[in-house]
Amino acid sequence: MKSLVIGSTSVIGKAVAQALSRYGQVKLAGRREADITFDLSGPVAVAIDERFDIVVLAAADFGGREPDDLVRAERVNSVGTLVACRLAEQCGARHFILLSSRSACDQATDPYFGIYSLSKRHAEEVASLYCQERGMALSVLRISQVYDDGEQCRPHQPLLYAIADKAQAGRTVELYGSNDARRNYLHLSDLAEVCARLAEQGVTGLYNCGHPESPRLSEIAQAAFEAFGKPLDVRFLPEKNDIPDLPPFDCGHELYERIGFVPQIDVRRGFGLMRAHRERLS
Repeated sequence: MKSLVIGSTSVIGKAVAQALSRYGQVKLAGRREADITFDLSGPVAVAIDERFDIVVLAAADFGGREPDDLVRAERVNSVGTLVACRLAEQCGARHFILLSSRSACDQATDPYFGIYSLSKRHAEEVASLYCQERGMALSVLRISQVYDDGEQCRPHQPLLYAIADKAQAGRTVELYGSNDARRNYLHLSDLAEVCARLAEQGVTGLYNCGHPESPRLSEIAQAAFEAFGKPLDVRFLPEKNDIPDLPPFDCGHELYERIGFVPQIDVRRGFGLMRAHRERLS
């Protein structure tokens, strides 16, 4: 099985490529540090003379609130998905895998709804249209919040890593408001394993991809203090605005049954891996 992963500088893309490599040759496509130069916001027609069985789209634009941010995110995430589908067809791929986001489920009334949510939903829709019309198998994974022990995911998960920092230092974890919100964190290595097995087994369809457990913030903080061997010290700040709940997110039990794998790393073990990594660097 020969695979092409679009997202040469993506943390997720690199992890997925490494997991796929046990099944055969893998190449990376992207604007920088890539085997194949490819730009999701570039020309619609892309010339490629190499053949691949699987194409995985693991790159995205997270957008913003300014007009340029809105246009860029829609161009990269939605139109870019069409360009990636066309690239997959041109290189003879039989299976296109889109790594989407749980944000694609968000509605306008949800607290974190924005151009990222909307453009990722559009990406799913255009990929479905393209692959259906061109006879290409499609898998879409709506991924929950991804973290890793090497802390490459810190820019996108600041709250989780802030909890780890304070637990390691033995400082109080202060949670805004009174709402003990739930979160679903998926370790990067578990995500990579799910993607690799899905590709190797040719599983198609739309699935939520998260950890089976969605702990509350206080439980996440407790796991961090336990992992770093410090006494629990968590305080809610009711005078601050509540941290809102995210929309419900049921992980893909059907998918995990089909691929024979369930994410293994809960937040307690994840913080333990994070501690071990920090100790190796110190």
